[in-house]
Amino acid sequence: MKKIIYILLIVFTVSSCDVLELKPLDKLSEGDTWSDAALVQLYVNANYNAILHGYEDDVFAAASDESYDLHNHGNMFVLQKGEVTADNISMLSGRVNYWQLGFSQIRNMNVFFSKIQAAPIDEAVKNIMIGEMKFLRAFVYANLIWRYGGVPIITKVYELNEDYSLSRDSYENGVDFIVKELDEAIQLLPSKQSASQLGRASGDASKALKSRVLLYAASKLNNASNDKSKWQAASDAARELLGAYVLYPDYQNLFLKDNDEIIWACYFTQANSTDYNWKNGRNGDEGGNFQGPTQNLVNAYEMKGTGLLPYHIQVDGTRIVNQLSGYDPMKPYEGRDPRFYATILYDGSMWMGRETETFKGGLDSPESTVQPWNASLTGYALKKFMNEDIPPTGNTEKPTNPWIYFRYAEILLNYAEAEFELGNEGVAREYLNKVRDRLSVKMPPVKDAGEKLRERIHNERLVELAFEEHRFYDVRRWMIAEKTENLDLLKMTILKQAENKKNYTISVLSGERDFKKQHYRLPIPRAEIDKSLNKLAQNEGY
Repeated sequence: MKKIIYILLIVFTVSSCDVLELKPLDKLSEGDTWSDAALVQLYVNANYNAILHGYEDDVFAAASDESYDLHNHGNMFVLQKGEVTADNISMLSGRVNYWQLGFSQIRNMNVFFSKIQAAPIDEAVKNIMIGEMKFLRAFVYANLIWRYGGVPIITKVYELNEDYSLSRDSYENGVDFIVKELDEAIQLLPSKQSASQLGRASGDASKALKSRVLLYAASKLNNASNDKSKWQAASDAARELLGAYVLYPDYQNLFLKDNDEIIWACYFTQANSTDYNWKNGRNGDEGGNFQGPTQNLVNAYEMKGTGLLPYHIQVDGTRIVNQLSGYDPMKPYEGRDPRFYATILYDGSMWMGRETETFKGGLDSPESTVQPWNASLTGYALKKFMNEDIPPTGNTEKPTNPWIYFRYAEILLNYAEAEFELGNEGVAREYLNKVRDRLSVKMPPVKDAGEKLRERIHNERLVELAFEEHRFYDVRRWMIAEKTENLDLLKMTILKQAENKKNYTISVLSGERDFKKQHYRLPIPRAEIDKSLNKLAQNEGY
């Protein structure tokens, strides 16, 4: 009997990048699929769905200290309150719990590798497909090891009657496998894709993923002995992309269109758009306010004039105004890092032709006459990624700005961090300051050394890469999450007084956070442990 392959079974119900647009297909014989280059390309395209984008739901921000998820979407409170277990992790399937999605996609990728060599396809075309799939398989495995630590490395297709109860490989073996896949992809793919092929894997995308993988591997969580050779590998990987891209001058518009800072992104069209503007629009504009930036994040933005943070944050979270910074608690939004104004809508900021009103009783407050149930509880709304020309509702045009997986600023920060950990503080400051010197930013250069320089590097990643799905992993790989993830989430309450004067009070929004040592890794779903006949060892503490 002929085997039947259903191409669309491997297309998941998530918003896809434009490169993944698929034609409706009926069932096709396996022979037809693997002898037709167009059908094989469709098979490759479908596997891009394994790489989820943040416009679907940026739950990683709500799972750290960047935002408060108004709608508790994806049950993020399970993570924030320290209640995640092997039994309930399945509630977070997809964005956070990636186990089922990742391994189902790996099987599809392994089917490709088992068939492609015999396919009667032009060798040049075949090699490009192989390069794409090696990159995608590496990215899937990277997402798995970042969440769970070591996982089974599977490169063959298991049939129904085979024993596929596998044990875990080490984290180090996972890194080695990913790097090998990426090195091979780099040789097979063009460094940059042409305009007509944007969104497809490239050699530079492979280098960028390699940089991130090796940086995480060198970090404290995965490098307890602080093996300097791992930091050198991370530095070398980032160095491969130095000078190949530029920092886009306008930080706010960087996220709204294709530009020369982007190394790899997911692209959209009107036919394949996102609803991000609705999800994160102000409630006063009938938006959903899914991600309310926290006061914790706002406190991370330095003062423009001095380059100093507005507060000294004590170990217990107590705030002391930094008198040297120039910060005025009664004028909290004056003179801040320009990236603050490009990332966050705050009370009094202009957007869509009117001032944002998060003061008590304002149009964008919980006391609003417009969708008060959708008001941000933090006193802030998201501006980053948002298109001012497209209202949250009632507009036929939809947002199509790309979701950026890798951009040049991350590579500069990766290099700065690796060089710092290698003891090359001058180089670290140089590349850290390149990011701060963006034309629209122009923050004072960092001159610190030692531990203070490390803290500046960490804070720069929080500010520069806010809401880009880095913070969740950064605080874990640095092993500072037991501090950052246990601090109360803060909000800003604003009372409007006579003569339009306002009183600003920072207070606790959520004090229910409980990060324990075992939370540096996610638990493997108990159902997966059971299916492996207990060969899969659970992460410690679960």
